[in-house]
Amino acid sequence: MYTSLKGESEHGSSSFEAQEQLLSKGFVQYNSSTRNHNRILLHIFVAFMSTISAFALGVFLGSQKSAWFQRECITQVQKYSPILKKVDTSLHTVRFNGSLLKENVFRQSAGPEVDAAWGSIGVNYRSLAVPASEATESGLLLDQVKISSRYGGGFPANVEGLHHLHCLDLLRQALYFNYDYYHARGNGAFKNKDNIVRFHVTHCLDIIRQQLMCMPDTGLLGQVWWDLHAPKAFVDFNTEHKCKNFEAIRQWAEERQIPKQVPNDFLQPPQEGDRIYEEIP
Repeated sequence: MYTSLKGESEHGSSSFEAQEQLLSKGFVQYNSSTRNHNRILLHIFVAFMSTISAFALGVFLGSQKSAWFQRECITQVQKYSPILKKVDTSLHTVRFNGSLLKENVFRQSAGPEVDAAWGSIGVNYRSLAVPASEATESGLLLDQVKISSRYGGGFPANVEGLHHLHCLDLLRQALYFNYDYYHARGNGAFKNKDNIVRFHVTHCLDIIRQQLMCMPDTGLLGQVWWDLHAPKAFVDFNTEHKCKNFEAIRQWAEERQIPKQVPNDFLQPPQEGDRIYEEIP
């Protein structure tokens, strides 16, 4: 007789269902574990990127604050000039060459090489044109000399720091061991009569005096030992200084020079009410 396998079939069916439940439970546990693991990794990644971003933002804001602070400091010690918003005004550490006995090209005796060195730093640059919109803020008076509107208008002006260098160069040329060379050539300031050359030199001397007294360097000069056989003390002039970007300023002035040759009507004649001095001030 055929014997029913009902009990065995039920048992087999139950076992299959149990296995399915176990597999399903295992899959759910595995899937949940994977999601938790991925979630943790995501949180770690987000935290890491947030830290990096915060650091980068802090560095950026710090640099911007430092640049802003330096600009603010400069505006406290000098008058406004278009240069301040056109040129890098950050300060840089520079060690001066203060050697007493080792001459560089700027200290050489009169000749073409030393003249070229001084010329390269802008001592003979021509005036530049300051827009009328920036004249008053730059300290220029509205009745000062103007450029004719047909040539762009504005005010002719010179960068004062380059004038200081021009004056220092003239003092160099007027040194007793250089004077005869430049006097004989008759160029620049030496085109004039001797009494005018004297006035020009003493003008430059006093301009530099006033500038040095206006912004006296409060740095300190230490001393060093020299002479291995009989040590002696000597002032160390090779000191570090906080300096503006001179090359950027020089280049800005060079690029904006008024043409060497200009028409006779380049300057606007004095207008009614403009101040005219009776003699050179």
